[in-house]
Amino acid sequence: MLAFFLTMLESDEERQRFVLIYEQYHKRMERVALRILEKQHDAEDAVQNAFLQVIHHFEKISTIPCEELPFWLISIVKNEALMILRKSRNIVPLEDWDGFEKSISDTSEYMALVELFRQLPETYRAVLEMKILIGYTDKEIASRLGISETAVSSRASRGRSLLRKLVEGEGLHT
Repeated sequence: MLAFFLTMLESDEERQRFVLIYEQYHKRMERVALRILEKQHDAEDAVQNAFLQVIHHFEKISTIPCEELPFWLISIVKNEALMILRKSRNIVPLEDWDGFEKSISDTSEYMALVELFRQLPETYRAVLEMKILIGYTDKEIASRLGISETAVSSRASRGRSLLRKLVEGEGLHT
């Protein structure tokens, strides 16, 4: 797999740096993913996805202080592992919604929720997708969307409120 990753990098210097990072942190990242996922093949997928993220954001590597790099890598692999876990459970993680903890019991309810999610204005939907489905922090969302963390928080709150009303209107919330 390492050879595949190396083909995605442009310079020999980047490839050498990536190999060092890969060799130093691969096993540690796999252990973290395995604690979350419990299945070896899922943990390996999470690590591979994490390294793809590293490559996509490789320009950031040089700006991250050496002592913070392991935390950054572990954070990425945790997010990837949690995404795999959520997909395997086939549920939308709603645990952080104020009082909305009802799980979706069948495919039709899930599809109805997805359709309601699509009805949200793009500004709210983008923030909620990154926050709830992908698990990004407000800071990461702000960086990706080019807005302030306050705006992220505000959009998330308004989006949740609107989605909650849509869900209740459809009778998916008891």
